[in-house]
Amino acid sequence: MPHIKVGDIQIYYEILGAGSQPLTLIRGLGADLTAWFPQIPEFSKHFKTVVFDNRGAGRTDKPDAPYSMRQMADDTNGLLEALDIRRTALLGMSMGGAIAQEFAINYPEKLSSLVLVCTSFGGPESEFFALSREIQEQNLFCDETIGRRREVIAGYSEARSKFPIPTYSLGLQTDALKRHDAASRLGQIQTPTLVMTGTDDRLVPPRNSRLLASRIPGSILKEFPGGHLFMMEYPDTFNRAVVDFVRV
Repeated sequence: MPHIKVGDIQIYYEILGAGSQPLTLIRGLGADLTAWFPQIPEFSKHFKTVVFDNRGAGRTDKPDAPYSMRQMADDTNGLLEALDIRRTALLGMSMGGAIAQEFAINYPEKLSSLVLVCTSFGGPESEFFALSREIQEQNLFCDETIGRRREVIAGYSEARSKFPIPTYSLGLQTDALKRHDAASRLGQIQTPTLVMTGTDDRLVPPRNSRLLASRIPGSILKEFPGGHLFMMEYPDTFNRAVVDFVRV
């Protein structure tokens, strides 16, 4: 099993593809790397794709102590250092986008590009559905998927069921996300940045991405049909946008 010691934890990771350009993916609240299944086959054709389980999730260690987005960004940096990856494109979605913001602010020299998906900079200006331990499907998927494409939801549910997150570590991740506030520091991000959102995202409404893009100098905002998990609902559209941006 590919685990590696980073600070106080063992992180589970996988590397797929053999391209010269690294692309590192950070998943969201409660999720693990298995949820990237609609992306990995395409991304690995183009990039050296690094996926891993965040602190508290999947097959990574789950210490019973407070977490923070900065700490999880440090985990990401430690993993990349251990893998001798000195520079990478970084994609973070939802909570992973908050982690990616902290990484971009604190480790700018290690980024070639940044992709922030369905996320927020946190703090009082942000708008999102109340975080809870049980997030209903209507907050993750658009109405078309819920009504006509149940196989998408089934695929997501199957991936999430493989390595369910313990209640206590989900709570620790949730508390860390609630404390995230990068609003006043986003101007420090000079990395080429793509901000993406689903127009029907009810969990982290598109307004958050618009605000995020307005605060990051030179960033590009793209809005696509779909809900919070539009990368699972419409993977071809999402994957192509990421490949085109990162590959430049």
